[in-house]
Formats: sequence, C-alpha cells, structure tokens
Amino acid sequence: MGEWKNDKRCGFGIAERSDGLKYEGEWYNNKKYGYGVTTLKDGTREEGKYKNNVLVTSGKKKHLFLLRSAKFKERVEAAVNASIRASQIALQKADIAISR
Repeated sequence: MGEWKNDKRCGFGIAERSDGLKYEGEWYNNKKYGYGVTTLKDGTREEGKYKNNVLVTSGKKKHLFLLRSAKFKERVEAAVNASIRASQIALQKADIAISR
C-alpha cells in the first residue's frame, strides 16, 4: 500500500510479504530509499535510513528523525488511506464489469 509513480513504488508506503517480513517507509524507483522500518518475521526491527534497499544508518540515531516523525506518520497514513480508497473504487468497477 502506498504511493506509486510510473508503476513503481515511490514516496511513502508499506510492503508486507507472505513470509512475515514488513517494510514501512520511503521508496524511490521501487527500492527502499530514505527513512524506514523493517520488521522481521521474528518481531525484531531494523530502523534507519535506506539507500538502494540497503540500511545505511541504524535507528540508534533516532534523534535525527524526531523532527520528521509526525510528518512521516501523516504522509504514510495519507498514502494508506488513498490506497484503500483506490482499492474500493477498483472493486466497485469490477462489480460493474461483472454485472454487464
């Protein structure tokens, strides 16, 4: 769920895999890029700044991100809500197409 550009993840979003791995954060060109949190299937978390899918700074420097945390949460929530609305519209269009 989240923001897309040219059929690639770009902006803020959440990716959840069937094996339990979950990433919440920033994307660019379909790769983790910027601040994000990866939650592993055992519940451990990796938090920090990513570049090209690689964690480059750990969450130990959390004070660097405190100014952005409220804005970050707002943007993620807005992206999630937009994706929910888009999925509801897609389901409505599918129902209309089926009824024809």
